[in-house]
Amino acid sequence: MRKLLNMPFKIPSIQTIAIISDNPQLAAQLSCLVAMRGAYVAVMDAPRMQRDDREAEVTRRVNALARAKAKSVLVGDVAREAMVALLRNLPKGFCRAVDTWTDGRDLVTDPRRLEREPLVWGQDRIGIGTLKALREGRRIEFTHKPSPVDEVLATNHLVICEEGKPLSEVIAANYAFALGAGLALIPSVPREASDEILDGLYGLQDSGDLSPTERLEGLTRRIKEYCPGVVVPPGGSITFVTSELPFGIAFPQAPTTHLFTYPDLGISVINGFAAEQHGNAGVEIAVLVDPGTTPAPEIEASAKVLSKRGVFVRGYRGRKATVRSITEAVVLFPYDLLIFATHCGDADGFRWTYEYKDYEDVPRTLVVDIASGVGQTDEEETLDVMQYMRFHSLDGVSWTDPKKSEKIRVGSAIRYFVDMERQEKIEPVKKEEIGRVAGSAAMKMFDHNYLAMPRQLGNKATPIIVNNACVSWHELAKRFMFADCRAYIGTLYPIVPSEADAVMMATIESQFEKELPHAVWSAQNAIYRNNPRRPYVVSGVYSQRFRFGSEKAPLGSWRN
Repeated sequence: MRKLLNMPFKIPSIQTIAIISDNPQLAAQLSCLVAMRGAYVAVMDAPRMQRDDREAEVTRRVNALARAKAKSVLVGDVAREAMVALLRNLPKGFCRAVDTWTDGRDLVTDPRRLEREPLVWGQDRIGIGTLKALREGRRIEFTHKPSPVDEVLATNHLVICEEGKPLSEVIAANYAFALGAGLALIPSVPREASDEILDGLYGLQDSGDLSPTERLEGLTRRIKEYCPGVVVPPGGSITFVTSELPFGIAFPQAPTTHLFTYPDLGISVINGFAAEQHGNAGVEIAVLVDPGTTPAPEIEASAKVLSKRGVFVRGYRGRKATVRSITEAVVLFPYDLLIFATHCGDADGFRWTYEYKDYEDVPRTLVVDIASGVGQTDEEETLDVMQYMRFHSLDGVSWTDPKKSEKIRVGSAIRYFVDMERQEKIEPVKKEEIGRVAGSAAMKMFDHNYLAMPRQLGNKATPIIVNNACVSWHELAKRFMFADCRAYIGTLYPIVPSEADAVMMATIESQFEKELPHAVWSAQNAIYRNNPRRPYVVSGVYSQRFRFGSEKAPLGSWRN
């Protein structure tokens, strides 16, 4: 095991000029104008106005700009509807529309950038070109010629970005520049390969010819094959910016964290950096959830440790941890830290088949998988039913088929279905029971399954979430990060109570005030040693830490 360069990261400030664009080339050019060393340039994609929650899309970006304390935003190459919505929701004069980089040249932070020869780069590998230009203090111009096959070398921290979403590469380049990190690109992993590897991790304890350890080693090797040529800086650390896979388990010699390329990578980075700015409070209020479905000694121990460190603790335990109470707590109660300890896994459910003609009068056959969670309401004979719906296939083509767009034209098929389903004007022609709804990631509460699909979190800032349940990373990391948690810690495969307790206690007790990825990495190394088992995965920007209150707080309602 390499010795880690145990040096705390200097938290970058956030540049007061932000960028919203769906054009990665324009976002890169504007970034190179307004960048400053030691500061993060916040880049976000435009709100997706085709979604049914389009207003929330706008609100999330407005809130992110507020957290970043931006004084202005450059908006370029976005749909007219998105531009109108942003102008309507931001102060007058806050937005500046830009068509080309020259529209923002008066905002250049270093006039020498305009005097130097620009870096000429191709349309591919845009993240590498952006970071090179940022480091060299130059503008960047794009041609149709192929880009050089380069990397930007790292001294201590390396950012590894999966290709396939150029705007995410630009965000990754700005993130790397703010941290003084290097950048490497890896090929996009086919969706069917990601699904197969993730299924293998979920089923690690299933019976078969190989032991769980042998399966884990095989899956780890497969993941590492998708990182050709990547060299970890000696004693360094890594941020992975990728779509699906937990690449960190393939690099056990280094602390790692993960950010998702889509959706809302830009907002996730803002949330992480903003929380660590000077003067911002650390963890002051914590919510702990233990429905009693599995032994959870770490919850009682966490409550004691946190309260001693000046954290107000509110607990939901046993009968108090119902679907309704936890749903309300997650979206309404103001907290900085949320810890779950329960069972988690894909639930059984139904496969429903719908037949209809879409808005273009095209006959469609849509198959969806549905899992349900049930909660009590104030009415004795009324239940609140939450459904998780996953598209299975459209017109006989799997929804996860990487060549789906070549085989079918989706057109208005999904929009019509969503509209009709919301209005309760469509019924399935066939219903089947299935043993597993992939991706449902249901958490067992005292009374029923809790399907965590929050659109927002009831937080006073942007919380850290620790999900000490089996198979609690991936889907739930994506959902909670989308709902504005700034960091998420979950597991890749089944764990037992003793290791959940050991990792949790090591992380918040002996490793506190270290960067979260470093803290979890150190905790797992101390517990598992030479065993390849490393179930915990961290999501969020690397420089975040557990920082606790300074005054002793009461234990809250933990014992109520």
